[in-house]
Amino acid sequence: MDARKRGRLRIVLAVLIAAGCSEPAAPSGASPTPTRPSASLAVPSASAASTPGSPAGSASPSVAPATVSTLNVEWSADDPTGIGPVTSVTGVARAGNAYVLIVEPPYSDPESPYGAFWSTDGRAWKLAQKFPTGQRIMALTAGGPGFVASGSGNNGGVVWTSVDGRAWQPVSDASLGSGVISRLVTTASGVVGFGWGGGNSDVQAIWTSPDGFEWLAATNETGVAVAHGLQAVGSHDGRAVAIVGEDGTKGLAVWETTGRAEWTQTGTIKGATRVAELAGGPRGWVAIGESQAWTSPDGRAWSEAVPGPDVASDLIADDSGFIAVGYVGSLPGETCGDQRPFAGHTWTSSDGRVWEQMPVTKEFSSAMVTHLIVVDRTLVGYGQRIKNDGSDALPLARWTAPLPDVTRAADAGDKGSLPEGCGG
Repeated sequence: MDARKRGRLRIVLAVLIAAGCSEPAAPSGASPTPTRPSASLAVPSASAASTPGSPAGSASPSVAPATVSTLNVEWSADDPTGIGPVTSVTGVARAGNAYVLIVEPPYSDPESPYGAFWSTDGRAWKLAQKFPTGQRIMALTAGGPGFVASGSGNNGGVVWTSVDGRAWQPVSDASLGSGVISRLVTTASGVVGFGWGGGNSDVQAIWTSPDGFEWLAATNETGVAVAHGLQAVGSHDGRAVAIVGEDGTKGLAVWETTGRAEWTQTGTIKGATRVAELAGGPRGWVAIGESQAWTSPDGRAWSEAVPGPDVASDLIADDSGFIAVGYVGSLPGETCGDQRPFAGHTWTSSDGRVWEQMPVTKEFSSAMVTHLIVVDRTLVGYGQRIKNDGSDALPLARWTAPLPDVTRAADAGDKGSLPEGCGG
């Protein structure tokens, strides 16, 4: 019997036992969210005091245990409107009651610009900004005045800001020079951008801004050290954590900041060589890459590798655990890519150490989720549907899934598949 069937059997048994109890259950309060919840949580009774008409000192009625399941994601399609086929999704962000989504235009139309779309519900979109032809928008974050987008243009690095997602303004700052800002992260003190400078992708660089408007090309030792070997960066609760390449025998260095340019090395992920995504949340931090995962309670002390997701388009940390999404196989038009059959994969973990691959439904044999956000207790995924019609532009797609408040770790993890190259 596999891990999921054993988990379902325990849930059924728990329900049957609870149903057989002769005494009524007292109202329960909110279920707690421990770091590693057990399979069932005993919910305290509403009161241990005597009630009118009951013998003095008698206890309240017994309470049935609250059943807690593993973190399951069951996607429901809820495709967006207002956006046509695109090559890819650059990013999605939410600030206040506004959503912003930036998309890459079709390759076949070089004059078609990148576009920023705005929404109040994440489903019905309106074009808010056509970026100038020749500008490539590579990163988006909720930060600064509301939203910050960055990338490169004909004359060097570009940054755009927006208060509400609808009106966008370009930033004019000499420090952007001939650079390219390909990643953005928000801290308690502002916005940090990573990329490369001088028109040379071998010269990694870091820029910082307190507000998204004024930028500085940082040259301090720690900031440059992080930029030069950056593999992944994430933020939680105002603190940014970066995974930085070191000597292969040492592993990967872990740096952090609550500021912008000044970083502090706090640890090492021993034996690791490549991390693709990093995320932190109420249950700690997780890094994933090459079908492996590493966990940390605080982003500083890291575990040894465990089997992890075989995809890393996006990774998100939620109160209920961690979710990773992406796809295996090749996209249409790729002649010598990953030879596995195409499939959109979703992986989940309650604790970051035991990962489950969600069943691949028929829909995801030709669709993929590549970007995640959480709105209230709903997981929202954006991606594309695959069409083998010869076009390099694919329809934008959206899915939603309810998230539980409490989950437990799975009994056993699933094994991810490995890429299959073509040729010898």
